[in-house]
Amino acid sequence: MDNKGLNTKQVGNLFGVDESTVRRWSLAGKIKCSSSAGGHRKFSYKDIIDFSKTRGLKLNQSKETLDKTIIINEILNHSLNNNSSLIELILIKLYLNGTELTNIMDDVVESTLINLQSKLDKKEISIAEEHIARKIISKSLNGFKLSIINDNSKNKKNILCLNLENDIPDLPIDMIQILLENINYNVYNCGSHTSIKDVKKLLEKQTYKAIFIYLCDRQCCTSTIEDNIKKTNKDLKAISILAKKYNIKLFLGGPSFKNINENVLKNFNKFTKYSEVLSLI
Repeated sequence: MDNKGLNTKQVGNLFGVDESTVRRWSLAGKIKCSSSAGGHRKFSYKDIIDFSKTRGLKLNQSKETLDKTIIINEILNHSLNNNSSLIELILIKLYLNGTELTNIMDDVVESTLINLQSKLDKKEISIAEEHIARKIISKSLNGFKLSIINDNSKNKKNILCLNLENDIPDLPIDMIQILLENINYNVYNCGSHTSIKDVKKLLEKQTYKAIFIYLCDRQCCTSTIEDNIKKTNKDLKAISILAKKYNIKLFLGGPSFKNINENVLKNFNKFTKYSEVLSLI
């Protein structure tokens, strides 16, 4: 199985039917597919998801394959073994089986990142290995996003997502983007190291309904440590002033806000779990 999709047999196994049933689905136009030069059918994840939604079908899975602990360990191992395609397939299967996106982010992806950080803290892996694993998970999430997001969104409201200048990781912001795009928002993702100067330029050129910022406390993030907290508070205050000027709602996520100035925090809607994003917006 690769990140380009599944063959006829694999799709059959996915839904617990034989290959001839999948071929009949394909010939009847119920499920889209592409054909190789040799005539072999290939079903993209997006087409499989669209078919599943249209027909109301769920996967043929054992209790073991739905066990969150097993799933998290599998994703962790795949990330450390540089295998993004298998992680993407796990996420696709969870989604096809009806697992809410918020649960995938909170209970699966975030839990995997916590376990990854734990391995680093215990010196079971190096910093370089941790960074590579996070990149692999990020790549998997991007492929997953392309398979589930509706490209024909009618919602033209824009949302800006960013990390502050001293925050490196994009993963939390990427997860927020997936959740928001899934409810048809147009998301502009600045990623990491976004300066106030750049934020000002963006707000001058485009109208945004909201801005989402995430403050991480893992080793790869430095915006919340003592050396940088003064600048972080200054930047958050500057963003709150800009938001008031342009009538933009502000959202601040992360595991802890203990070092953030209380007066600054008052300007933000706060969240600690990804499931809270949708209820706040």
